[in-house]
Amino acid sequence: MNRIQWFLKQCQTKRMEISLAVGLLLAVFFAQQNSFARVCGQIRSDTLRLHIRAASDSSQDQADKLAVRDALIEESAQLFAEQTSREQAIETAQKNLDRLQKTAQDVLESRNSDNTATVYLTEMFFETIDYGDFTMPAGEYTALRVDIGTAEGKNWWCVLFPAMCVPAAQDKTVYSQRETDVMQNGIEIRFALVELWEHLVQTKETYTGC
Repeated sequence: MNRIQWFLKQCQTKRMEISLAVGLLLAVFFAQQNSFARVCGQIRSDTLRLHIRAASDSSQDQADKLAVRDALIEESAQLFAEQTSREQAIETAQKNLDRLQKTAQDVLESRNSDNTATVYLTEMFFETIDYGDFTMPAGEYTALRVDIGTAEGKNWWCVLFPAMCVPAAQDKTVYSQRETDVMQNGIEIRFALVELWEHLVQTKETYTGC
């Protein structure tokens, strides 16, 4: 074997070693990402979101939105204080939709707004949202939605259950330690990959009619 043949063989061996190492790293990464995505899915299944859409972006309509928010959060502190699961929270919300809508409407009327409030439960897509102390992964959540007027303005959202938006939050979280770790210590790129995947799922469902 001459020097050129020996050199080419060494390069081929190195390429194989690098390819194997890269393949192993990718396998480990995707295995971890799949585990991360599964936990994100569990977070979504344990959560009831709150989403309030203002009538417009005018200063008055945005102020009305925040006033409605404050009143609903105060009302929610009483309604959801004893709930221990998302299912219980959804059932409570469903039973009290009229009460919550009246609360929102009373606020608007007290502020001399001509807008009406519509409160309902729905399934909707949320992007990844960083609340400072924790991050909620992207995906489809059950949400208590409040539409004010034509609901064309900037919106406000948070977590209704567990009571992360309520001043008197529950002492015990419904999230597992693994879920809590993901929300508090998740790596930004992992959340970005989950959000990309969830967007692709939403797009596929839109085109297939699922």
